[in-house]
Amino acid sequence: MNGIQQAVLDSLPGKQKRTTNGWISFNAVCCHHNGESQDKRSRGGIITNGDAVSYHCFNCNFKTGWQPGRHISFKMRKLLTWLGVDENTRQMLNIEALRIKETVVVEDVEEEKFKIEFKSRPLPEGATSELPDNIREYALRRCIPVDKLMYSNSQPAGMWKRVIVPFKWGRRTIGFSARSIDDAGRPKYFTSHDNGYCYGIDNQLPNARFVVVTEGLFDAMCIGGVGILSNQCSETQAQIIDTLAREVILVPDRDIAGQKLINDALEYGWSVSFPDWEPDVKDVNDAVIRYGKLFTLKSIVDARETSSLKINLRRKRW
Repeated sequence: MNGIQQAVLDSLPGKQKRTTNGWISFNAVCCHHNGESQDKRSRGGIITNGDAVSYHCFNCNFKTGWQPGRHISFKMRKLLTWLGVDENTRQMLNIEALRIKETVVVEDVEEEKFKIEFKSRPLPEGATSELPDNIREYALRRCIPVDKLMYSNSQPAGMWKRVIVPFKWGRRTIGFSARSIDDAGRPKYFTSHDNGYCYGIDNQLPNARFVVVTEGLFDAMCIGGVGILSNQCSETQAQIIDTLAREVILVPDRDIAGQKLINDALEYGWSVSFPDWEPDVKDVNDAVIRYGKLFTLKSIVDARETSSLKINLRRKRW
């Protein structure tokens, strides 16, 4: 039995029943978190099969599990929390899952399915990939890949002085963000997209060992990461990022809003990076402009922390 299986079994409620087919039943810990009344009829079940572990509630139908080669998913982390597993132990189990993952052939592992659809939304009128010189120069100055940008000379919201980033989900356009090239322009960002969207998911390399998550759109674009487009990460976004099945490294902005994202990272079991950048470098895009992409990426990976204790110590200086 591996450490992850053992941690789950050790945290089960005291009153248990074992069935002949291997299930351990007990009062489910998930129901009142999912809008149902508290279970008093032992309708929660755990089973270990080889090196894997599965949970199923026959009341609210909450299901989750883990097997070697998979990360500990968002739903599995919620189950561990409901079972009373403390934060430090959850972090250690997450690291253990990543260590085991390196020894397993990924093609042999079936990930938990999570599917979400976003409604299609049009780009601004007359949007084109032919960028005028002032837009191109702005993008190059910010180290943003010009091949991912568009432009519109339309008047609404001052599109003619904005750089447009189209948002894709699969093959569909599901919105955009238009950033003013004039820092004094208001609003700075004009956006159109559904809540829960993460930029850059489709651009991640299939065999990468980690993904860098940022708050800002330009931060994600210049580093090849994922941008959550907000100073808080929703459960939907966390589940989308979880489908990548790799270590998640959050790089918070160096401001109050960044502190909120650190709280989310701790809840979702992610690593947090505190690179040793100069004091006036406030985010990933600033770092790429100052140091270049490769140095910035290496500094992020080298400065990542997985221990919640160390994360909370470092965040005070950050």
